[in-house]
Amino acid sequence: MESIIKKECIIFDIEEKEKNKVILTLVTKLKEQGVITDIKKFYEDVLQREKLSPTSIGNDIGLPHGKTENVLKPAICFGRLKNKIIWNDETEEEANIIILIAVPGDDEENTHIKIISRLARKLMHKEFIDKLLISNREEIFNMLREGLGE
Repeated sequence: MESIIKKECIIFDIEEKEKNKVILTLVTKLKEQGVITDIKKFYEDVLQREKLSPTSIGNDIGLPHGKTENVLKPAICFGRLKNKIIWNDETEEEANIIILIAVPGDDEENTHIKIISRLARKLMHKEFIDKLLISNREEIFNMLREGLGE
């Protein structure tokens, strides 16, 4: 099975200070990797999902996601921000690690739920998060693959 994370989808030192621009950066990277068909449509899908309830999960982490027909195959894109930004306007929760999850709309195996739950289990551990903040691309790639059970 092909990995849902690619090294090319691990981005460091994102300087954007607005949540939507960070999401757009990650969506654009997924398009470059041939995972989605349309940047604008998938971006709008992810923003719609964020409006339902912001995807901050604590520990300065955001897990935005979209499940739409614009996704060709399940994938994640990891982004590390230069500075924390507000991820949830209501609670003022911040984030500086963003993991964008993309899943095809016709996915009946609830792949996005599996991805979120596997990542969330890992992301509850401070040691894992601390490593995400300092590790290089290769290390993060391996950590995420292990976290996803690949």
